Amino acid sequence: MHPLVAAVLIARGCTTPEQARAFLDPAHYVPISPFALPDMDRAVAVLREAIANRATICVWGDFDVDGQTATSVLLLGLRALGGDVFFYLPSRQQHGHGLNEEGLRAVRARGAAVLLTCDCGVSDFEAVRLAKQLGLRVVITDHHDPVREDGALRLPDAEAVVNPKRLPSDHPLIHLPGVGVAYKLVEALLGAKEAAPLLDLVALGIVADVAWQQGETRYLLQRGLEQLRRTQRVGLQALARSAGVTLSNANEDVIGFQLGPRLNAAGRLSTADRAVTLLTTQDEVEAEAIASELELLNLQRRQLQSVIEEEALAMLQRDAALAQAPVIVLSSPNWHVGLIGIAASALVSRLGKPVILISTPPGQIGRGSARSVEGVDIHAAIAAQAHLLEESGGHPMAAGFSIRSENIAAFRQAICAYVASQGSTPAPQAHVFTVAWRDVNLALADQLEQLAPFGAGNPRPLLRTDGLRLVRAEPLGADGKHRALFLQDAQGTINRALWWRSSEMPLPEPEHVITLLFTLRRERFNERTYAQIVVHALTFDGEQRFGEPTPALNAQFLITDLRAAPDRLAALHTLLDAHGASAVQVCSVMERPHDLPSALAWHSRAQLTQRPLLVVWDAPPGPREFAEMLRRAEPQHVALLCTANETADEAQSVITQVLGMIKVAQRRGDALDDPDVIARMAARINQREDTVRAVIRWHLGEAKQREVLRYLLAETRAYRRYVCEAPAEDVLRLP
Repeated sequence: MHPLVAAVLIARGCTTPEQARAFLDPAHYVPISPFALPDMDRAVAVLREAIANRATICVWGDFDVDGQTATSVLLLGLRALGGDVFFYLPSRQQHGHGLNEEGLRAVRARGAAVLLTCDCGVSDFEAVRLAKQLGLRVVITDHHDPVREDGALRLPDAEAVVNPKRLPSDHPLIHLPGVGVAYKLVEALLGAKEAAPLLDLVALGIVADVAWQQGETRYLLQRGLEQLRRTQRVGLQALARSAGVTLSNANEDVIGFQLGPRLNAAGRLSTADRAVTLLTTQDEVEAEAIASELELLNLQRRQLQSVIEEEALAMLQRDAALAQAPVIVLSSPNWHVGLIGIAASALVSRLGKPVILISTPPGQIGRGSARSVEGVDIHAAIAAQAHLLEESGGHPMAAGFSIRSENIAAFRQAICAYVASQGSTPAPQAHVFTVAWRDVNLALADQLEQLAPFGAGNPRPLLRTDGLRLVRAEPLGADGKHRALFLQDAQGTINRALWWRSSEMPLPEPEHVITLLFTLRRERFNERTYAQIVVHALTFDGEQRFGEPTPALNAQFLITDLRAAPDRLAALHTLLDAHGASAVQVCSVMERPHDLPSALAWHSRAQLTQRPLLVVWDAPPGPREFAEMLRRAEPQHVALLCTANETADEAQSVITQVLGMIKVAQRRGDALDDPDVIARMAARINQREDTVRAVIRWHLGEAKQREVLRYLLAETRAYRRYVCEAPAEDVLRLP
């Protein structure tokens, strides 16, 4: 391999060939016994006794993806042993994290004799005491930091407290998330071979919880990704179809940006119970229905999150004092409490400072969520204002709290003063690896991919090249906020680098010598594989300018947003005048208007060819179909001229259209299970292929498919509305 890969391995603690093999290939890693975890033997004994006595076990989880997957792993593992088991998840909006009295009484009333927690419980002293008073035996599995008093750990009075944070800080199990602890418990109960099919769920939880990918956690993620790529779990298959991704090549990005957000949407906007049911069901119809629900919730989540972010930025524009404070503290009665955390995280990446957002519904206690930057312990800063708060909790990078509305102004002033007085601790310097510009190519990108999966604890390597000069720069994106830089070394090698959100940054002059910090990755777009260089920082003229690591939109084409045009046909004529009819194709299933030039291509999505300008006339039925349109057309420019036709997605209308196409197909002798036949049918009526399949199966006698069709069409209607209403850059940020 390239010496650069060896340098990265050494920097990450792999100083022998054996360590390097174990890092790169899970087959060379020696897994740690689950009984290395404190109290594992006691937890196993309690659960085996309960199963032997046919006592009912309740798995109490959490509403994020780590909690959902941990709950699912324990449910499936205990059921494999013949256990009588059900689960309980608290409501984010009503209860918050951890154990609560209302839930404990409900669990006991349902007949539970054993309470098994996952991803929670280690600091719920009073709740555990109540559970025991109610007659429950309590086994805690958790990964959060235990409470320390005078330097000593304080643990709840449970039968067992299985928590890797009780181990020495250098132990290979120390970084296990909640689902990792749950899996090790199932491994102790079933054995490693029997537990292995659950690793696909473990991978989901590890990535979604941003767990530190070292030791056993990295090993479980590597094995879990292998399992995910061949999973037979119908819920995950349905979720992937809904997200428009292929599980056979799933990686950490697929989990982090596609599957994880859809599962998280359940806990943020509805009930996380549906996500657990999706992950554990064996019923394909139920899985399709729940996946469609989650798709709708995720679309709603994206819209609401965008609103929160835009409102927050507008507040900062109106009040310079708020914007210039060391900590951004904003509140609104309109913000959804389940979304303020991810909105705060997005704002941190844009503003470069800690952000605290507070939801203050009328007549209720305000709920705040904070996200920080390296060097600012936001949990400590919030805890220092305890006299103004009802409760708080968290860790240095993220925290939550509750507060009365009348205390928010004083809280803002106090926490800003605290952070200003404390200063910030310098963030640890990342390893930077120097590489020759001529070596920055697809071959090197492929070599670096051997270090994947990337994430916390194993970031994508930060590379450096000196002695570059700018040849030219090109704007990218609908609004030109991004740039493509063409950089050349002294030997004449020119590479293209993407610099996100750089439109307002000064560019180097031709005489400037540039030092470039960047990341390199293997990318695939429109059936083409290439090396993508992303600017982290440019140094020239004595100053360093930083870029954003994550793009705000798909920068493969320019975007013209004409969705608000009062006369769509007139707007189309304007495009034709500007670009020439032969350069334009319209994607639509409606009949072609008679007064358009013959050189203009008017196609359904299955008929698209490659022309410079693609006009989207009909809102597509889903993100997967939208992505397929763009792949077929390979446009340089996309114009949005679409509207949502609500009547097009009425069940009876769709059924009538599909039944008509079935008759034609049968006359031709086409097989109704042929993917190409279904794809043509779906494109002809601008519907999803799953929708056409549901009608065909219903026509062939599967009555349940009518309910599946209802969910699919509801999802399609929601997506079409999203395409017509959301910001253009969000619409074109596709899977």
